Amino acid sequence: MKKAVAIMMALVMSASLLMGCGGNESDAAKKEGTENSGDETVTIRFFDKNSKSREFDDRIAKELMKRTGVKVEVVNPTGDPAEKLSLMLAGKDYPDIVLMDRGSDIVNKYIEAGALVNLSEHMDKLPNVKEMYGETLNKTRYKDGNNYYLANWYGYDPDPVNGFIMRYDIMCDLVGEERASSDEPFSQDEMVEILRKFKDKYPEINGKESIALTMKDADDGDGGKGLLTGMYGVKTYYEKDGKLYIQERDPRYLEAMHFANDLYNEGLIDKEWVTNNNDLFNQKMASGNIFGYMGAYWDVWTPNASLQATEGEDAVYLAYKVLPEGVAPDETTLSGRSSLGWDAIGITNNCKNLDAALKFVDYCASQEGQDLLLWGIEGEDWTMENGVHTPNPDVLKQVVADPEKAKDELGIARWTWFVRNSNHEDGTPSRLQMAEKDITKEFADKNLTDTYYDTAEFDNLMPTGNEPVALKAQKIKDIQKQTYPKLISASSPEELDKIYEQMISDMEAAGLEEVEERINETYQERMELWAE
Repeated sequence: MKKAVAIMMALVMSASLLMGCGGNESDAAKKEGTENSGDETVTIRFFDKNSKSREFDDRIAKELMKRTGVKVEVVNPTGDPAEKLSLMLAGKDYPDIVLMDRGSDIVNKYIEAGALVNLSEHMDKLPNVKEMYGETLNKTRYKDGNNYYLANWYGYDPDPVNGFIMRYDIMCDLVGEERASSDEPFSQDEMVEILRKFKDKYPEINGKESIALTMKDADDGDGGKGLLTGMYGVKTYYEKDGKLYIQERDPRYLEAMHFANDLYNEGLIDKEWVTNNNDLFNQKMASGNIFGYMGAYWDVWTPNASLQATEGEDAVYLAYKVLPEGVAPDETTLSGRSSLGWDAIGITNNCKNLDAALKFVDYCASQEGQDLLLWGIEGEDWTMENGVHTPNPDVLKQVVADPEKAKDELGIARWTWFVRNSNHEDGTPSRLQMAEKDITKEFADKNLTDTYYDTAEFDNLMPTGNEPVALKAQKIKDIQKQTYPKLISASSPEELDKIYEQMISDMEAAGLEEVEERINETYQERMELWAE
């Protein structure tokens, strides 16, 4: 009798494990699959590397589940998301949908292991995906010509990025309000003179030694490299005679390093910038004794709030474009980013109810789905007025005041899945929080025009993984990262040239030629695939 009861309980437990859409199951069970009746709710387990510890329980999440008829269980990344993804792949223990870093080798590993559903075979069930993604689908195909994931944060993003982010009240004092408020770019020589003038006039601020310019360290930012190289029009790779080379080989890269080094040796760059992690950066910028920052304009939102509260409304860091001699405004690459986004979302072969998963994905990717995720509930958070997305003023105020808190309380933009960056057809931004521009955003839009360039064709060309050429590529990256601060802090232009030559020599010894050969092979394969 006990044996019979035990068998029955085992059968019941096995049946319960097979319910829903995700989880591990036998090959026979996966092949057979299960079809839920119309009265049953399908459960989809979704691994989101960006979800942290959040539960899928806010008002927008509930509305999404109501509209799609799908219950979503978010699988949070405990610890390192990349490590979690690798462990799940090794054990074939991945959930129904996974969101990964598109630039990492893990995407290829999932595809090559057969872990992701071939979406190209199911495009008839993804009409909204086809409409919204357009050419992006062609450009995100695997080398076999099929789509195994959908890009996240794809499309043309009109938002600018890097500039000289200068304190506006001090700029007004040094160059006059009219010039400080103008959208006319400053020449490189003009900006150097402004920095010198600042140091002469403001040797101390609030009892502290003044700092003309600072940067974030290479871990929490890019050490100002995006700004410095972007000024000169340097791209991801240096193109010469029909071939691609690492950007450090670009003569303009060396020019940019000499410019930064000159500033450093003149005492115009923060001597301790290499230690500026995000927390220290915000603290230093809010202290009031720093004139400017070389980096992304949005990095100063937090210190701006603090500084304005203590120093006044005009004490705010705003973006300016600075041009070296001979570089036209539209030749800069200050806002290089990929139209293919930085995340990849795929349905795994562990998903038993593929039709439900496809329906869910297609809804999220639709305009209606995007409006729900990024703008909220129509009629509550926003309305359509004269064909234009119009935010609820109270909601917009809450979102702008504290975006992170608003995500938790309202759910708007808490879940950013299948996000399209480009503006709506009515000209409004894809995200409600961008519907109101503060002065930081206004200046960036005004002063950093014509700085965008699409890096898509150069995305992820550097070899990755465990093969020998990939290990050589990693060594070259390490040399790049280690040498960059040394170039800026070199004791003289001559010393900088020696450091630069040694860097190239070390890279060549590490296998640079082989790595560049692989980069060009991958690039040619990509161009041929895109042309199909």
